Amino acid sequence: MLEVLPAPEHVVAMRVSGQVDKDDIERGIAAVEEALARGRRIALYIEIAMTGMTPGAFARDLGYGLRHLSELRRFARMAVVTEQEWVRRIVQVQGRILPQIEIRTFAPGERDEALTWVAQPITAGEPEAAQAPPSVRLIETTTPDVIAFEVNGRIRRDDIHLLVSAFEQALGAHERLRVLVRIVTFDGITLDALRQEGLASVKMRGWRQVERYALVGGPAWMASVTGWAAPLTRIQTRHFDAAQEDEAWRWLEAEPRIGNPA
Repeated sequence: MLEVLPAPEHVVAMRVSGQVDKDDIERGIAAVEEALARGRRIALYIEIAMTGMTPGAFARDLGYGLRHLSELRRFARMAVVTEQEWVRRIVQVQGRILPQIEIRTFAPGERDEALTWVAQPITAGEPEAAQAPPSVRLIETTTPDVIAFEVNGRIRRDDIHLLVSAFEQALGAHERLRVLVRIVTFDGITLDALRQEGLASVKMRGWRQVERYALVGGPAWMASVTGWAAPLTRIQTRHFDAAQEDEAWRWLEAEPRIGNPA
């Protein structure tokens, strides 16, 4: 169930426990929408002791999230109170992917500290830097149904535009795809990038058509995410250390073309 808790006007506070159904998600969405109607930016406080989510609740939550990516800039910070390790992992990954939003986890005994932190006054958001160099580079491969790219820095709108275009073309040309992602450095994703037209539809098609996904390099938390997220999808997913890139290419049954050194 989901219960909306009393909180300052700019904070949406909720307690989530047990099995969550579609009505619970609707209740939470309504509370967020009311807060967004009152102010330019808001904060979230969530206590989580959830044991599961019905398919209808998951579909409603996912659909709302995909349709409202443009509103992410209006979320200043989020405090999550939980003792469930899997929830803490997901929240920590969100914080690394979206560094523009302050996200922290707290233990159940730290509720007062969490509320005090999340209820701080909200300042204006920082403008995103313009004219940044590309952080994504496509890697040509020897196999048409294998798409590969390198990430080096923070992924911005132009980077996502490049990826969306490449994946749209590949998904349209092949029934099944295999993907290699080489991580040199990763500094998160800008909110403008998440609002790129076509990103949501490419993700949905990718979940259906990608059969193998190789992640090469990257920080330790990415390897952990790959391990615990793999059973949740039909995509065969493996992480390889940077020194194992040749093995990753063999697993995908492809090679980088000359001029794209591994």
